[in-house]
Amino acid sequence: MFTIARPCAIAAAALAALTFAAPAAAQAVSARPELTLSQIESRLTAQGFRVLEIERDDGYYEVKAVSEAGACVELDVNRRTGDIVRTKRDDDCSIDMHRRGHAR
Repeated sequence: MFTIARPCAIAAAALAALTFAAPAAAQAVSARPELTLSQIESRLTAQGFRVLEIERDDGYYEVKAVSEAGACVELDVNRRTGDIVRTKRDDDCSIDMHRRGHAR
């Protein structure tokens, strides 16, 4: 009987660990401070983007940038992780904005 109870106890302990680990991981991400605009710009520049503008919008940073290929794009960037969560082509990278650099 001991041999049957032990595997059940191990399985129960593993299930309990998984049950409590998921919320803890979610809290760890939400507890992170937001990255600064400079940090976001540096990360995107390292990925080959030329950042033109960064704004806070709907829980993300909305970034207007030019890709390495020269395409105008709008990026939604997670404020805490710096991950790009959406990329959309944009027609609004005017010549004036290119010359001006990036406004915040």
